[in-house]
Amino acid sequence: MTTRPLKAPLSPAPADAEPPWHTLEAGATLAALATDPERGLGEAEVGARLARLGPNELVDRGVKSPWKILWEQLTAVMVLILFAAAGLSAFLEKWLEAGAILAIVLLFALLGFLQEYRAERAIAALRRLAVPVVRARRGGEWREISARDLVPGDVIALEAGNVVPADVRLLESANLRVQEAALTGESEPVEKEVAALTRADAPLGDRRNLGFMGTTVTYGRGAAVVVETGMRTQLGRIATLIQDVKGGMTPLQARLDRVGKGLAAAGVVVALLILFVGLAAGEAFEDMVLTAISVAVAVVPEGLPAVVTFTLALGAQKMLRRSALIRKLPAVETLGSVTTICSDKTGTLTENRMTVTVLDVAGERVDLSQTLHARLPALERGDARPEVSLGTSPLMRLTLAAAALCNDATVKTSDEGRLDTLGDPTEGALLVAAANAGLAQGELTAALPRVAELPFDSERKRMTTVHARARTVPDGLGAVLGRDGLNPGLGFVALTKGAVDGLLGLSAHVFDGSDVRPLDPEWRRRIEGANDALARDGMRVLGVAFRLLDAPLADEGVEQGLVFLGLVGMIDPPRPEVREAVARCRAAGIRPIMITGDHPLTASFIARDLGISTDERVITGVDLARMTDADLGRAASDVNVFARVSPEHKLRIVEALQTRGQVVAMTGDGVNDAPALKKADIGVAMGITGTDVSKEAADMVLRDDNFATIVASVEEGRTIYDNLRRFVKFAITGNVGKVGVMLLWPLPFALTGLPLGSAVALLPLQLLWLNLMTDGLLGLAMGVEKPESNVMGRPPQSPKEGIFSGGMGWHVVWVGAYITVVALGVGFWYYRQDLPQWQTMIFTTLAFLQVFQALAIRSNTEPVWRIGLFSNRLLVGLTLLVVGLQLAVLYVPLLQATFLRLVPLSAADLLIAAGLGFTLLVAVEIEKWLARRRRRGRPAPAHA
Repeated sequence: MTTRPLKAPLSPAPADAEPPWHTLEAGATLAALATDPERGLGEAEVGARLARLGPNELVDRGVKSPWKILWEQLTAVMVLILFAAAGLSAFLEKWLEAGAILAIVLLFALLGFLQEYRAERAIAALRRLAVPVVRARRGGEWREISARDLVPGDVIALEAGNVVPADVRLLESANLRVQEAALTGESEPVEKEVAALTRADAPLGDRRNLGFMGTTVTYGRGAAVVVETGMRTQLGRIATLIQDVKGGMTPLQARLDRVGKGLAAAGVVVALLILFVGLAAGEAFEDMVLTAISVAVAVVPEGLPAVVTFTLALGAQKMLRRSALIRKLPAVETLGSVTTICSDKTGTLTENRMTVTVLDVAGERVDLSQTLHARLPALERGDARPEVSLGTSPLMRLTLAAAALCNDATVKTSDEGRLDTLGDPTEGALLVAAANAGLAQGELTAALPRVAELPFDSERKRMTTVHARARTVPDGLGAVLGRDGLNPGLGFVALTKGAVDGLLGLSAHVFDGSDVRPLDPEWRRRIEGANDALARDGMRVLGVAFRLLDAPLADEGVEQGLVFLGLVGMIDPPRPEVREAVARCRAAGIRPIMITGDHPLTASFIARDLGISTDERVITGVDLARMTDADLGRAASDVNVFARVSPEHKLRIVEALQTRGQVVAMTGDGVNDAPALKKADIGVAMGITGTDVSKEAADMVLRDDNFATIVASVEEGRTIYDNLRRFVKFAITGNVGKVGVMLLWPLPFALTGLPLGSAVALLPLQLLWLNLMTDGLLGLAMGVEKPESNVMGRPPQSPKEGIFSGGMGWHVVWVGAYITVVALGVGFWYYRQDLPQWQTMIFTTLAFLQVFQALAIRSNTEPVWRIGLFSNRLLVGLTLLVVGLQLAVLYVPLLQATFLRLVPLSAADLLIAAGLGFTLLVAVEIEKWLARRRRRGRPAPAHA
């Protein structure tokens, strides 16, 4: 067979148009790729294909340039408002204020730039998965070439330890197993085969005659032909998905964006009103322009970006102490708004290690999962290793001993006391189970050394080892083999493990723990029923059998007339702490969903075990592919388990939930999770088992891979969101009061008929001072309040609700009106008495009103004396600082007369201003008391 040039593209871009490589016979695949399995491709043809299809590498396509990222940060609404504020301050020749505001703007923009730039590095992590060197057949010779130079049609060799360099169709498989967990979510290596498959829509995890770029060969060897390279591989499709995902605003960013636009409009309107009123009162045009500009600046809470950045950074530090690494600051707040957590199974909800959990022999069943979980802390501490109790049946020990002997893996105890295995994870799980039962691998092999074997074969789905007699037989084997060695005249024993249905067809007898009995229909039904029950629970089930021999046979005849011993059920078990974490999520009104590439039965069992699902409903990737977006949206609102899904499916599920108004967190650790991690409102990657790709695409990384850490992070996120709302409430309310004073100052004069002596209640610099003191200093302290007592006992904040929802808008209105009336009242009273300190009293009363307002709104529900004055020491310190600075501008001549043009107040005047400020604290406490009374009369909300 000779190679010939290809005349058509190997694979069109649309996914549904891809050649069904897994449905083609090996010969048909070679013909389609125009290649020869014995010679491979010639250099001329390789060059032509490279020129046409490009190198075998992932391409950074559509990634934002750093300049574009920086431009987007600098043109955000709140940043533009602050640029305007800085420009206006400079126009007023207040260089200190202008410089401070500009510093805040640049800090905020720089942080945003760094966060988004780091997110764009996800593709770079994907590129690192490429293998540098591969053995390929070129011109009839095996050569080591760069994986970058592979083209479709290249014939390559695969061996244990190799990373698959491209998407390939297998031509040969000698016990080849490939670990595909990072791509498909399947926790155990996949046994590969050469035969063509019939289902064109088979999920990736079931395409056993294909190998995928970036996966790892764990066992055996094989040969394959490259069918796809670069961005046309499954890994390349994931890279495309990551690059195509458009990041949206977080709930906080969206709400602050709306607030910013509203404030910008309000500032312009109020400034024009002030300008009009002043000019109508006969004030000088230049003075009123400066005043109007100052009022416009007063509408904007200059401290908002600083407080947001400070609060989020502080929350990120707290989360880091709880093993959650925040990569993007807005994710801290987003956690508090999460309504749905979509979790991958393997390595996230489970331990990512196969574990023997059930032994079933002769009508007796032992569940090892609870025993093993109870021993886990002691094992990890390196304490003594008490044996797992297997009851009184020696058949249990015999079954485990046989499974450990018919085994190619090895096990050893680490310095920390853990059992580490080398080899196939399934075989390693059998060795660990045997060791935990006191059956050490070294003792078993010394007593029964292996003399012959039939290796595992994917067609036979079993392996057999033959062992010679020894002087002594380990305890537990004597019941069958005899206490003093093997039965007379039978010096060898064959041990077989594999698929249960295959073993039953080869077995003639069954061992009931005391004697060998015929395998009659009743025994067969019982074994098949036990096998089906374990499979329904999502377990991988192996059968174990033996046969006594008088000679070490090494052909398939040794597997005839076997004596069936028992069943071993194993699974990747749930993490012990996840059940409680799921329960806490539900109590907090958060719905957990499992999205996995694993088998539906396994996914359903784990989900029900953890409390994620209460029924057996599972939607598979095949089902999902047939659904319209509307059908998927309805299904995603009702079904909690999705299995055998592809990266595209995960992305569609996240999008369907978001379309229905959900704030979605997506957890995962594999390459296959990366697109959904990036698309989700918050992506959460696993720090220990997670791939670089998943970490780079995520907003948060769990350093302990503990699902429970997400719940703690949600609590922190809710606290942060409460604190940010608290600051917005504080700043906007104060600004409403100050603008109200400026806007309504002529009103009392008009109502009383008195002549308007001054068109403005406060000078521009006085307004700026109040804003910087309250928004800038007191606002920072809002970010460190402790969580409310019911923070995890209430539903998450609805993404449809604005930042002023839940009664906050009404609070802003009445408190803003209260500040306006009190400040106007005291100023007008002093003005009417013809006292020169009337403007200073307005200025000082506004300052004290906001000081006491900050103390009053520390909690939305609890009175200030119950939460404790010193529980927020930063607020206490900043309150004293603000009061001190306020006294300084009143009594230090340079500041008082030259800088702000104030009049020193007497002690009585100062007490009046402070007393009026204290009345606001009393008023807010009355509001909270009334709210508590109303809540006590309502039924508690039900959580999903």
